[in-house]
Amino acid sequence: MNNTTPICLRFLWACLLGTGLLSAPGLCAQTKADKESWEVAADYDQHKPRTIAVLPMDNLSFEDGVEELLYQQVYQRLTARGYAKISADHVSGVMKKLGVTVPGLLAGFAPKRLGDELHADALLFGQIEQSAGIHQAVYDAVVVSCSLRLVDARTGKILWHAEQWRTAHRQWSLDPFNMLLNALGHAGASRQDRVAYLVQEMLKTLPKGPIEIDTDDLLRRAELIH
Repeated sequence: MNNTTPICLRFLWACLLGTGLLSAPGLCAQTKADKESWEVAADYDQHKPRTIAVLPMDNLSFEDGVEELLYQQVYQRLTARGYAKISADHVSGVMKKLGVTVPGLLAGFAPKRLGDELHADALLFGQIEQSAGIHQAVYDAVVVSCSLRLVDARTGKILWHAEQWRTAHRQWSLDPFNMLLNALGHAGASRQDRVAYLVQEMLKTLPKGPIEIDTDDLLRRAELIH
């Protein structure tokens, strides 16, 4: 930046440097570092489940429907990790039988009760913590964060849990018109792709299950447990 730069732009640049949003000589496009965390129980192998029931996912964000995306991605990908999964229809039927109309009501049931009703060795819970756009001054991003936890149905012990927090499409723009275009683009961007990526990353940390998937027939049998 030189002396010919308009005063208004020099003032904006100085303000951004002073607030820490920018650091000379380059741009710092992250307000928070992307993060991930997971933990596997030390005695996981002793409690390793064969059949897992994927339970309705909770949504703590302000965006409707993303919990369904989380459920679908987990349900679709679980078999590849070597676990048989209780069919979604069976889980739905048991939820209706128990009067579970929203995921928060699951806290009122002991894991053993749920396991017995679902005929599952373990229960997979999940939730979307955040799914929203961040539009602050010249910083523009979409944030998605979610978590999963696998609970032993017999003992209630948490066997594995994972969390992912990501921002997508970070951009800087000092041009108000470009800022508007960025905001509109993010508003219509695919949440499904972002949730799918986070689920993929979380399930990488889940230990492999006891089922070897070698053929399409085995894959179908692993998916349809009632």
